[in-house]
Amino acid sequence: MNAAPIKVDIAALKRRYPLGRVVEAAGVELRGRGRVRQGLCPFHEEREGSFTVYADTQKFYCFGCGLGGDVLDFIQRTDGVDLREAMRRLEASPVNPPTTATPPRVALEPPPAPDRDPSLLTAAMRCYQRQLELGDAARAYLASRGIDAPAAQRLGLGYASGHGLRDWLAQAGFDDRRTLGSGLVCEGRERFRGMIVVPDIRDGRVHWLAGRAVWPEVRPRFQALPGPKPVLGLSRLQASTQWLVLAEGLFDWLVLAAWGLPAACALGAQGMYRLVSSLQGRPRVFLAFDADPSGSAAARQLGGLLGPHRIRVVTLPDGVVDVADLGARPDGRATFLDALQQAARVPNS
Repeated sequence: MNAAPIKVDIAALKRRYPLGRVVEAAGVELRGRGRVRQGLCPFHEEREGSFTVYADTQKFYCFGCGLGGDVLDFIQRTDGVDLREAMRRLEASPVNPPTTATPPRVALEPPPAPDRDPSLLTAAMRCYQRQLELGDAARAYLASRGIDAPAAQRLGLGYASGHGLRDWLAQAGFDDRRTLGSGLVCEGRERFRGMIVVPDIRDGRVHWLAGRAVWPEVRPRFQALPGPKPVLGLSRLQASTQWLVLAEGLFDWLVLAAWGLPAACALGAQGMYRLVSSLQGRPRVFLAFDADPSGSAAARQLGGLLGPHRIRVVTLPDGVVDVADLGARPDGRATFLDALQQAARVPNS
């Protein structure tokens, strides 16, 4: 005998069961008390806390695996059921879902944060900047990527030769214990050896560092200090800036900034979360992501989070992989500005 069809007001059902409470009842511990909360994704293994719940839209999205949806999508995925069964299960739930039935999935704490003393990191950055001044090959590498000497100086870039940092910091008054605790040296070697070093500068001081390998033999190609990653470029934007370009990679952002464009870049899931939160007041955002499936997926998701009327996707010319690729071309800036103007009417600058 077939079961009688169940009539459910889906919109009312969703209002009755806020997504955040349903997620927590499923054993996901969410951090934060505001409109945006985060926890470990129940759909893939991770340590960073990429799973994000938005109170305003009652939607979730994981910046790690790319899954997203509403409360019914969440139940369908966690329980492995179809939409009809998901509605039945949600309807059968108590108004205040218990959180004791399933032990909460406690968010894994990241490794102990390094000593983020801005004075130490600022002193270290002066060492890297001095080494860039002396490093002809490193400067030539930057120039080949479209970042000339004035731009490198304006962005505060440096180069880590792999030698001399500990002595430099010792002369600046920092003992070896603090240098080792900063994360700048690991396993007896400088973390950023053979890399262009990129600082996050706020209020004239360095708060975080990342590096990109110059030489092909350097592995890994990207390094960053442990701990939360910032949104690069936001601190450089003027409050009156009415639009900005979002880049996907570190060198994409460097090239855009070297061209003098208002740009930002989020590194990692935590950075993306902070980026979405910080962009609420920006009326127009241009996405200059990589011309590949992952870049397209990220652009679609950000459009959903920020509102499609605020998002404009910059379509790069055929054969161009990313913005950094344009940086290596003599006509790269002009080509990008043409693409930007095609995305929307933005004054040439």
